[in-house]
Amino acid sequence: MPQHAIVTDDPRLNYMVVTPEPEADVPEGCCGLCPNTTITNIDKYDYYVPLPKDESVHKEPLPMSFLQIKEGDVEGGIQWYRQHYPKLPDELVEIMARYNFGDLKYATRKSIKNNTKKYKKKHKESPPLCKGLTASKGKHIVTFD
Repeated sequence: MPQHAIVTDDPRLNYMVVTPEPEADVPEGCCGLCPNTTITNIDKYDYYVPLPKDESVHKEPLPMSFLQIKEGDVEGGIQWYRQHYPKLPDELVEIMARYNFGDLKYATRKSIKNNTKKYKKKHKESPPLCKGLTASKGKHIVTFD
């Protein structure tokens, strides 16, 4: 029986191709090869790119799907974080995507202070801390039912 091997760098993608035996019953949905008990979708594979030696920002290799997101594509970054980290709150996902792919990437402490001053001057109030979050002063009664 002739056998052929497909060998790659990733041991998960190595295959042995064999010709089926003529008397073997082939189940429906199979093509004569051994049926695979676990099927992994191709979108689950995410290869990691090794870091250069002088890289100090990241400690671990970065996945290829993260590196394929273009600079300035905050919406793509939000979708990536939602797919890979579904337990993160939406507010934090947006901040992380803006930091890695948007305008917060090049923000410094001085630029944030200047932007806050501009906002106060234009709107006569300080910028909101977070979307949907308000801070009120005074006495409050909190009841737990």
